[in-house]
Amino acid sequence: MKMRLQLSDEVQREVEQAIRSKASQSLVIDLYATAEEIRSRHDTGEVDLDAIVATVARLAAQCGCAVELGGARGGSIQSA
Repeated sequence: MKMRLQLSDEVQREVEQAIRSKASQSLVIDLYATAEEIRSRHDTGEVDLDAIVATVARLAAQCGCAVELGGARGGSIQSA
C-alpha cells in the first residue's frame, strides 16, 4: 500500500494552528507529539505520519522554533 505524502487542506490548517498555539507557549516544538495530536483528531487515511511531521517541522522552522524529536523517536533537540 502506497502512502500519500500530501496533506489535506484541513490537516494543513490544523498544523498551522497547532504551531501558532505551541509557539506562543514555547519556542521548542515536539515534532512527533504534535503530529500524533493532529493525526488523532483527523481521519488522515493513507497519509503517513512522517508527512505530517515534515509539515510540522517546516512550519515550526518558519516560525523560528527549535524542534524536538520526542516521543518514541528520540529525545534530542535539533535546531530547525
